[in-house]
Amino acid sequence: MNPRTPGMLLGLGAIAVCLGLRAGGALEGLELAVHDRLLRGAQGSLTDSAPVVLLALQEEDFGRYGYPISDALLAEALQGLVDAGAVAVGVDLYRDGPAGPGAEALAGWAALAEVVSAHPQIVTCELLASHERSGIAAPDFAPDHQVGFNNLLMDPGRVVRRGYLFAWDESGAAHSSLSLQLALRYLARERVGLGPALEDEAWVQLGSTVIPPLESDFGAYVDLDAGGYQFPLDYARSDDEIDTLGFGSLVERSFDPGRVEGRVVVVGTDSPSVKDDFNAPTSRDQAIKGFRIHAHLVDQLIRIGQGTAVPVGDWNGAVETAWVVGWGLAGIGLSLWMASLGWAVPAYAAGLMLLFGAYAALFANGVWVPVVAPAIAWVGAGGVAVGDRARREAREQRQLMSLFRRFSSHRVADTLWRQRDEFMEGGRPRPQRVTLTALLSDLKGYTAASEKMEPDQLMSWIGEYMDVMTRIIESHEGHVDDYVGDGIKANFGVPIPSPDEAAVATEARRAVTCALEMGEALERLNVQWSARGWPTGRQRVGLFTGEAVVGSIGSEARTKYTSVGDTINSAARLEGVGGTLDFDAEEHLQRILIGERTHALIGDAFEVEDQGLHALKGKAERLRIYRVWGFAPETEEEKTR
Repeated sequence: MNPRTPGMLLGLGAIAVCLGLRAGGALEGLELAVHDRLLRGAQGSLTDSAPVVLLALQEEDFGRYGYPISDALLAEALQGLVDAGAVAVGVDLYRDGPAGPGAEALAGWAALAEVVSAHPQIVTCELLASHERSGIAAPDFAPDHQVGFNNLLMDPGRVVRRGYLFAWDESGAAHSSLSLQLALRYLARERVGLGPALEDEAWVQLGSTVIPPLESDFGAYVDLDAGGYQFPLDYARSDDEIDTLGFGSLVERSFDPGRVEGRVVVVGTDSPSVKDDFNAPTSRDQAIKGFRIHAHLVDQLIRIGQGTAVPVGDWNGAVETAWVVGWGLAGIGLSLWMASLGWAVPAYAAGLMLLFGAYAALFANGVWVPVVAPAIAWVGAGGVAVGDRARREAREQRQLMSLFRRFSSHRVADTLWRQRDEFMEGGRPRPQRVTLTALLSDLKGYTAASEKMEPDQLMSWIGEYMDVMTRIIESHEGHVDDYVGDGIKANFGVPIPSPDEAAVATEARRAVTCALEMGEALERLNVQWSARGWPTGRQRVGLFTGEAVVGSIGSEARTKYTSVGDTINSAARLEGVGGTLDFDAEEHLQRILIGERTHALIGDAFEVEDQGLHALKGKAERLRIYRVWGFAPETEEEKTR
């Protein structure tokens, strides 16, 4: 199985979970919250003045004129609005009968009826019955064309995001909304009317703009009650952009008629004592009165009729699902495509920015698409795929580093990991032929010591020796390949192959320098061992530069990165050569023998003596051997630098 398959399957599972959450409505609240934030950000983009004015009854008006406002006083106010040139007046105050008992109340009722009947631009309101509450009738004197229902559509939290054009009562009779009635009166001056849409006779068209009815899966909604003919509110203006008149200024005729002339006036109350509070997506932290929402509805319908606004639409369910799945697949793809997991956070953050930018651009062009669901799919599917990749890479890194866990060079480790695709194959280092310098060393005196020392002392003695020598080898970027008794095998020029002859020469010099420092370290160890009463040791080292094959050997449970070939055998022969070069007959602490190519590569940096040609076991031809005595002495010029 492809190692990436589990991550891809996990990512697909995350996409499926995301689609399930969306279908179950779990993401609706988040989607609506983002939608509301977008509406708030879009406010203030209109440059023209609002065609709607509010006539607000305040708490002080009730204290001054009484509660409820008498029919006679209301009639006087309506007449004042008509006289000031209002194109339409909507009364968002229930009047299903006289405001009080007695002859005076009946006279006021008659006066109100007379004003309404005389001015068709006045629209009274009714409340259609619903599951939550019973209906409230319009004044019995108002003809049907001067009645509009003022029911508002509420989402959880009493948030109004949608408006009505029409609704049908229990008997099936159609009713027009208050906002539609007022907008049509304003638009009639511009010869703009309402009719069936050409593309679908069940839809309506206001002027040249089609207003499709909302469906139960509109936008972010899940199982929306789409009863009646609904359209989405845009709240393009803030509340401050809609002019407000005080009721008292109208009664006392102290207002400027120019604020009313040619506009629609919506009459309602701002009084806290009147329970007509709602929330708008643009002002969730502060309640808004119902008549103000009707003003927004009227304003939007007028803009739609004039062709300057289009109600936001959405994609069908299949396209929205593809949109969500597409972002999830993109998240999975990114997890596979990234060169390094270090880019995961900025890459996925950039993707989110792109998503929200696309969401805002589509919304600005009249299309409401899901954004939370694809964001979760993008991060969720990508995240689990990245997590699986991280787990897989961590395992591969552990496998890789287990072969080189003794490296102290971060450069080597980092390079190995960056080049793992070239270096690794099937979870193991790829076998390759490289040019390296092999170092083989032996501790003379080990065999005799092992026969005389106690086991714990022996292990401490050889363990201390191996630890010190290994540290020196690694400090010169050598790779300790193996330990055999008292012997150490190391390679210089692996696991990162030397790219050219200059690099091979550098590795050869490191190997010789390392061997000399091993001798110095052994001298210090001998002093310590003597102080403890332990045996001292001497050291043989063989160095040979040439081609070798490197790779891993072993079982699945235990592998080792090693080198094989004639170069390794030659280094071993140099380490153990005897005859005229027999180390046993000497008193020197260390013997370092190198091959001819190694000698050529190290230059004049060391004090070297030619030992002549020698026959080595397993070699058909005799090899020229050199002995390294130490570092080359500094010249007078070097001393003065």
